[in-house]
Amino acid sequence: MGFSFHENPDCNRILNLINQDSRDLVGGVSLQLIAYHWSLMQGDETGLADAYERLIGESLIREVGDRCLLTPTGYAQLLDPECAEVEVESASELHRHGGRPTEYSLRAVLLDVLTRGGGKSVRLDELTERWAVSGLRAGELRDAIDLLIRDQLASLTGLRRRSLTLTKDGTAYVNGRKPPQVLIQMAPPLDESELRSRGVEARTLCMLAAYATGEAAQTRSVSFGEVSYRLERLKIPTHRVFHAIELAHRLGHIDFDDDTQTIHLTRSGDKLYRAANGRAVQWAIGQAVREA
Repeated sequence: MGFSFHENPDCNRILNLINQDSRDLVGGVSLQLIAYHWSLMQGDETGLADAYERLIGESLIREVGDRCLLTPTGYAQLLDPECAEVEVESASELHRHGGRPTEYSLRAVLLDVLTRGGGKSVRLDELTERWAVSGLRAGELRDAIDLLIRDQLASLTGLRRRSLTLTKDGTAYVNGRKPPQVLIQMAPPLDESELRSRGVEARTLCMLAAYATGEAAQTRSVSFGEVSYRLERLKIPTHRVFHAIELAHRLGHIDFDDDTQTIHLTRSGDKLYRAANGRAVQWAIGQAVREA
């Protein structure tokens, strides 16, 4: 629920954002946060620029540095008791992940928050603001940061102003292929005790997924479920099994056939499988089990 501060829907959206998400009305809201909020609601940049221009022209807001501030007229507008309550599109409803929480869903949400707009690094204070606008709990943000760091997809950088920054593996993951729905449905429930286990390199996890796929597929087509079962028999933790298979698919080592609902190794995956001789596989299994 919001208020009818302005007749123009886009202008009203900005004024409601300032009203809802500024620490104080005089201090306003950062322009980056408004742009992030706007992108969640699938607004185009032209509409945002036009709304800014109109609000500035009507002396309701002004831009100072990297912040959008209310003018005295704008401040009075937001305090007007005659403004009626109206339904305002909520970014949190558009962005909140549904269903049971899984490592995959938490990882996907934070990577979207982190990289929305094409960025690779966000200051922690801004990340917290973005997370709040997205309608997610603070505890989930802590878990999601631990998860990306554990999986070596992001790291904390900077001394005075800490930031969460994508690693090389994180950039490759973001630029990779999205998994098919059948694989997403296999994602195990989130177990917070596993979030702080030590990470395993992406190549090691992909080698294990390629090995299990190659061994199972020597005589017939196989499903994601069978590959998962083979990795679990090697005593690899459940959360790491899923991440290995999803990572191998995302990075192009495994292909999925929608018609037969089966998987097979790609050329790069076959190279990993052939490189997985007895000693290499035992080492990779040791890494995946020992670091759990």
